[in-house]
Amino acid sequence: MGASVGWFAVKGKGRDEVFAALDLVRNERTASHPGTGYSLALPNGWFAVVTRFESPLIADADMRRLSHGCVVITCEYDDHVMVSSSTCYVNGLRNWRAEHDGQHDDNRHLATSGSLPAAFDAIHARIETMQDAADTDGDDVDHYYSLPIELAQSVTTFHADLPASAYGATLCEGWTLVEATAVPAADPDLPRKVRKAVAKATRPWWKLW
Repeated sequence: MGASVGWFAVKGKGRDEVFAALDLVRNERTASHPGTGYSLALPNGWFAVVTRFESPLIADADMRRLSHGCVVITCEYDDHVMVSSSTCYVNGLRNWRAEHDGQHDDNRHLATSGSLPAAFDAIHARIETMQDAADTDGDDVDHYYSLPIELAQSVTTFHADLPASAYGATLCEGWTLVEATAVPAADPDLPRKVRKAVAKATRPWWKLW
């Protein structure tokens, strides 16, 4: 099963402020790992929210708005299409971006802009060395795919594959869109198949189950 993830992390604003800005609310769900629909407060001051790849929640305009008075890092990756990206917003402006698109058999594709983090050069050099070795051995491996992911992690320390315990936390907290909580339940007098169809049609975009 491949990875298809989107997340953003905020430093300078707490959970309540972040949730209010994006119309999110806490729910009763908890998990040991930060999967889609969960958030995690890191001890270094970053607050991470996990959603999905190409989520509307990580739209450029919303991240710019959220970043007023704080720093926002976004990270998205999908290994089905071998696309990954990370972006930094500060005070409403996009500070830097790194993106890899391996969809066209270009394992070395990398587009960057802005003032990249200090760790970029070291990460890029290591990735390039690994890609050189793979190409020499004839291995069909796309190492550049991991570069934007590692870059986002170098700033925030967050990675969606790591459990809450890796950050000294007990559990991740679930979140829900405010508008999703207002979806009415299907009429219980309707046939079961009809109720299931209604539930599926009104399921929020982030709810994958």
